[in-house]
Amino acid sequence: MRFLAAVLAVVAALAAFTPEPQWTGVKFWAWGLNSSGQFGNATTADSPVPTLVGRLPGRPHGSARIRQVATGGTFSAGINDRGVVFLWGELPGVVSSTTPREVTGLPFVSSVSVGDRHVLALDSDGTVWAWGDNTYRQLGDGTTVSRPIPIQVPGLTGVRGVSAGYRHSLAVKTDGTVWAWGHNGFAELGDGTTVNRPTPVRLTGVSDVLTAHASRSGVHSAALKSDGTVWTWGSNASGQLGIGAAPRSYVPVRVPGVVNAQMVLPGERSTFAIAEGRLYAWGDNTSGRLGDGTTLPRRTPVVTPIANLTWADPGTGGTSAGVTADGTVLTWGDNTHGALGTGSAAPYETTAHPVAGLTSRVSTISVGRSTALALVGNQPDPTPTSPPTVVPVPDVTGLFEDTAITRITGAGLTVGSVTYWVDRLCNEVDQVTAQDPAPGVLVPPGHEVNLTVATAPDGPCP
Repeated sequence: MRFLAAVLAVVAALAAFTPEPQWTGVKFWAWGLNSSGQFGNATTADSPVPTLVGRLPGRPHGSARIRQVATGGTFSAGINDRGVVFLWGELPGVVSSTTPREVTGLPFVSSVSVGDRHVLALDSDGTVWAWGDNTYRQLGDGTTVSRPIPIQVPGLTGVRGVSAGYRHSLAVKTDGTVWAWGHNGFAELGDGTTVNRPTPVRLTGVSDVLTAHASRSGVHSAALKSDGTVWTWGSNASGQLGIGAAPRSYVPVRVPGVVNAQMVLPGERSTFAIAEGRLYAWGDNTSGRLGDGTTLPRRTPVVTPIANLTWADPGTGGTSAGVTADGTVLTWGDNTHGALGTGSAAPYETTAHPVAGLTSRVSTISVGRSTALALVGNQPDPTPTSPPTVVPVPDVTGLFEDTAITRITGAGLTVGSVTYWVDRLCNEVDQVTAQDPAPGVLVPPGHEVNLTVATAPDGPCP
């Protein structure tokens, strides 16, 4: 019976992850700590170098293109191109699995954010869903009742971005306002108080915001405005606000010295910003997590030697990573459990080193506490602009037709002509095989995007 159970377990794992020779398109890799199954590869074995995990399960075509992966302290999440959310790893009361498990009860989800012990999902219509631990009111439903299944956050509509933090949550609406709820003992909500908020409250100290993020393992927050300035609030015990020696800020304050920023992301006790491809970093620098070649703490931003970046993640511990414009992954900081992914035995690195072994260009990376997930074969959604005069055409090639239409309309564009061709090999049935204009082309809002979609033949597939 034990042998039979083992065989069935292997069969289940193979059903969830197709062998490499048959994989095409988007997939993801993992390295570092895997003690809770946060890789999602049916094991709990750590890896000091990248290991190929695969693709997320999907219906009705067996597997589906990945839209996003994210990892926290002990669990991970992903979304496929059908808007279905999966969780794996260990999140008490919610999931305990070494392979992805579908989250039921959700509508079409466009993005997901994992905190320390809770999850936020953004519906394609701009509403927010939350589940997991609610001890500090981080689910925003007015209670302290933890939720094993998703519930809609009441009163939030028109949202374009969400961020689950350590014990608090943030949302950005399409009008550029920021809303916050949950724990506020360190002023991490930014509403001018230290009062915990059981439901979302609007911040009055910052406007025209593109993105806002809550620290997933700390007690501060950061936002990027449409003018390229960076704003922070909450605890400043390690200089993570970038404003000097002040102990904390109860409201959002502008970070000096950072202009024309494209992204900002808070870490445990540090913060990263990317401006014109250069990494700006400040806060705690234990194990060289800032990447400036030292272990000196920085209370104001320093320009690190790391350049040509499109994405950077300070993680939820001491390990940091970034992605360059050519899709190369760089890592630096703490190397516990092989978290740097370079195979090095050094305890930490104060400068960035490339991660070898990834067979395709990486688009985004998510860093947890000694765990990293890298998504390859996909282009990240562009940073929103407000108000838009032109918008980039999204990459919908390889997506199923209904998903492609959702992404086109969600970008403020319209679907033009749809041409169908017979796919006699049945390799791309119902998927977009060509689009016009091409991905990334800037067009006015409402512009038409023409599609070519594969259809099944009248006879049987080979």
